[in-house]
Amino acid sequence: MYQLFIIIALVVYGMLPSTSLAKVRGEATTINIYSDILKEKRELIVYLPNSYHISESSQYPVMYLLDGQRNVFHTSGTLDLLVQSKMADEMIVIGITNTKPSLNFTPTHSENYAKVGESGGADNFIRFLEKELRPWVDKKYRTNKFNVLSGHSLSGLFTIYTLHKNPDLFQAYFAFSPSLWWDNQVILDIAASFYEQKGRLNKFLYVNMGSEGGQMLSGFERYKSLVESTSINGFMSKFELDTSENHNTIALVGNIEALKYLYNNLNVPADIIDKGEMAIDDFYKTQSSTYKYNATVDYTSMKTLGYKALANNDINTAIRLFEQNTHRFPYKAEAFDSLADAYEANGQLKKALEALEFAIVKSTKENVENSVFITRRDSLLKRIISASK
Repeated sequence: MYQLFIIIALVVYGMLPSTSLAKVRGEATTINIYSDILKEKRELIVYLPNSYHISESSQYPVMYLLDGQRNVFHTSGTLDLLVQSKMADEMIVIGITNTKPSLNFTPTHSENYAKVGESGGADNFIRFLEKELRPWVDKKYRTNKFNVLSGHSLSGLFTIYTLHKNPDLFQAYFAFSPSLWWDNQVILDIAASFYEQKGRLNKFLYVNMGSEGGQMLSGFERYKSLVESTSINGFMSKFELDTSENHNTIALVGNIEALKYLYNNLNVPADIIDKGEMAIDDFYKTQSSTYKYNATVDYTSMKTLGYKALANNDINTAIRLFEQNTHRFPYKAEAFDSLADAYEANGQLKKALEALEFAIVKSTKENVENSVFITRRDSLLKRIISASK
């Protein structure tokens, strides 16, 4: 009779072998829009993050990724890995494919570089981003109004130029191995004038350079010196020279570092978490006001606070905080796993088992690995059965 009970329990709670099909995380589609400003059709590769279709109330930052055809898949893949590692926030990525890069990405016209194509159309391309593309994206997708511009090489030059020309268009700027050599490093004069006039600039800037020399390297070094010699309230910048990477691969490495840098500065630090829920709420209200976007309390900070309560044997507070996370982030399997920890610590084993079942069910929809949840569930079930003998 006891063996029969075990078999029934195994079937009910899913411990008998089962198979599930892994799915690609996120979704990428190609969309064409017509630009009246550029007078041409523009192709976009749009990446929607993993939770976009299972969390219908969530809003997301947007990365506007230049050279989209070349960069969108390594960028979105890196982003998703960092998200799963809790080192970046999910984002919508708008990969903008090229038509006339030398025209769109250069701030000045120069006959010296006529062999690479037309030049000097950066201002017009900024108008396209501001007047057409961003409004279209904000209308079509659930955005939280935090925007990142990311470019590499010539589009890295454009990224930095956009910061100087229209700084309020984006909150963060990533420039990987930017072509600051363009037109005798004309960007440096533009930058010097810009920084002289700024008393406050609530923006993020990440710039890197690979193993390069000549005007590429000197432009990077001069721009770095210029930025670091200025004192602008609110402006966060980071420069990295990585000679282990070349011009092409530096964008891969830089993308990781830029996303981590942004995440670490946007999300609540440990000392604020230690002060409790009110301090965390106040932090995100300040972030919303400072950076002009809809900042909301993140999952990880409340999870951390819950485990601090659990470590201090304040189990009721831990349960309350973990329950809040399951309501705020009902699609996250891990939120239910944390709740199971608190229930188990409180001796509520059947509730813990139920929470782990939710975690397993949620994990298949969230498309995350669930072997740890299953192992925990199986072990807990055996304890419950053993105690009932």
